[in-house]
Amino acid sequence: MRPRRIAGLLGAGTFLLVLVIAAGGDPLATNMGEVLRAPSLAHPLGTDELGRDVLARLAHGAVVTLGTAGTALAAAVLLGTLAGCATGWSTSPVAALVRAGVDVATALPPLIVALVTALIAGPSTTALLLALAGVGWLPFARNADAMTAQLRTRNWVLAHRALGAGRLRIWHRSLLPFLAPATGALAAVRLPALVNTVAALGFLGLGPPPPSPEWGAMIAESVDHLGTAPWLLAAPVLALVAVQALVSACFARTRE
Repeated sequence: MRPRRIAGLLGAGTFLLVLVIAAGGDPLATNMGEVLRAPSLAHPLGTDELGRDVLARLAHGAVVTLGTAGTALAAAVLLGTLAGCATGWSTSPVAALVRAGVDVATALPPLIVALVTALIAGPSTTALLLALAGVGWLPFARNADAMTAQLRTRNWVLAHRALGAGRLRIWHRSLLPFLAPATGALAAVRLPALVNTVAALGFLGLGPPPPSPEWGAMIAESVDHLGTAPWLLAAPVLALVAVQALVSACFARTRE
């Protein structure tokens, strides 16, 4: 079996497993008679300070955390690629000014920019998406800009233009297919960082508001119970580590 297929099956299988687990438990169901119970057959990852099942919250939190990061990544790829194609294709002073602005913005710490954006917009999933997409599109814009500037002078592109093909047609038929491999590789590299940023902002209370389960918020909630219920911290932290390892393994296999 080819490495790409193995990586795809592994990712799809993990996603389906999360959905199955998430469908089997209510992450908001409280039971004050089972507060801070250690892991057992009834609760494989224990319960939290409100008697909620940690496994159910972890699975639903995966949908929230990974879904938010994935959505923000998709928006960043789309916005950044289109913006980079536009600036790379053009030789106007406006394009040069936009390119310089992107270079300056890229030098800013992404987490700090996302934090400030989330603070201004307030804690919500929408604000979190805007914050992540607002800083995440910059690397994709630089990548698309550099590649487009090189490709627009190639003979086959000039031939298309000489035959009367419009800019959008050339982008769709010739330019974007060349950008796809590098853009996909960059997206694979950026995904773990986005997941960590979602968790970091959730930890600071700038993610989806409670009681919605989110891995960063779960870590924040576990701080008060480190001595009595260490499993509350271990579950989301190990989940974040597993995501990093899974993405790295899939990316490494696709490069073989």
